[in-house]
Amino acid sequence: MSGPVTLDRREGPHGEVVLRRRDEHYEIIANGTFLMDTSDGRSERLLVDAALAALPGARRAGASVLVGGLGVGFSLAHAAADPRWGRIVVAEREEAIIDWHRRGPLAAISGAALADPRTVILHTDLVAHVHTSADTYDALCLDIDNGPDWTVTEDNESLYSARGWRPAPPV
Repeated sequence: MSGPVTLDRREGPHGEVVLRRRDEHYEIIANGTFLMDTSDGRSERLLVDAALAALPGARRAGASVLVGGLGVGFSLAHAAADPRWGRIVVAEREEAIIDWHRRGPLAAISGAALADPRTVILHTDLVAHVHTSADTYDALCLDIDNGPDWTVTEDNESLYSARGWRPAPPV
């Protein structure tokens, strides 16, 4: 196994985002914190499958899903491979990650899913989208952090509380 090779490094509104390659796998690092890599996408696929399975049978065909975070693209690719999803919306706040999927090496994972007419990529923060959008979804696949105790940014902490899913109070 060789050491990581940095392919791209960008400063975004939430800090630094880095795409690295280690042998045949890609890694995404945010503000020095390892987020994910392409070595194993089982948890992402299980998340999408569990979301669909939790819907009542009559609602499964044509269901809509909001995927929180594009990451390395496993959740999106898996959702797009299932014809029962009618609409697949991904909220990704880092423009660099979207670019790596559209024009970079991660297109090998998500290219077919991005071309799928059911897919919409929103360049937005998931927290902001949930609080400001009038859109509704049948399911949510939340994969933007390494868990409620290890969030990528402090802003994400609100998602892991009951209050985090309520609309923001009017100003």
